[in-house]
Amino acid sequence: MSRAARLAAVLLLVAAVSAASAVAAPRLHRTKLPPAPPLPTSLAVDEGEWQVVPSQRLVAAGPVTLRVYNRGEDEHDLTVVDGSGREQSVYLAPGTSGTLQVTLTPGPWKLYCSLFAGSPDSHEAQGMAAVIRAKRPPARRATAAR
Repeated sequence: MSRAARLAAVLLLVAAVSAASAVAAPRLHRTKLPPAPPLPTSLAVDEGEWQVVPSQRLVAAGPVTLRVYNRGEDEHDLTVVDGSGREQSVYLAPGTSGTLQVTLTPGPWKLYCSLFAGSPDSHEAQGMAAVIRAKRPPARRATAAR
């Protein structure tokens, strides 16, 4: 048997053994899903004429940090009415940014510009509002000791 024929026979044997072991090996299936990633506790909010654009629509319930950027040419503010009914706002001159710390209970929350509130020229009436949702993180199940 020539050297090339022996090499071909060895390679064929290795390929056959590899294929057989791949077929015979049990397939492992995931029996548990990985945990969901944590919900964000901060978000950026861009404001401009005439829009409010949050970076996230779903956040964790509890303390949340809003980093607000006025990308417009007019003055704006960002207002949220917190869970206790207290209005919280941050004023923003054109091209500036600010931070607002709020505590959100589960449910929908309106973010809006309150300038000229109650008038037909209110920034909210011109479209400067958005809704985010606060959600409780899923409860962790205790694992039984084995």
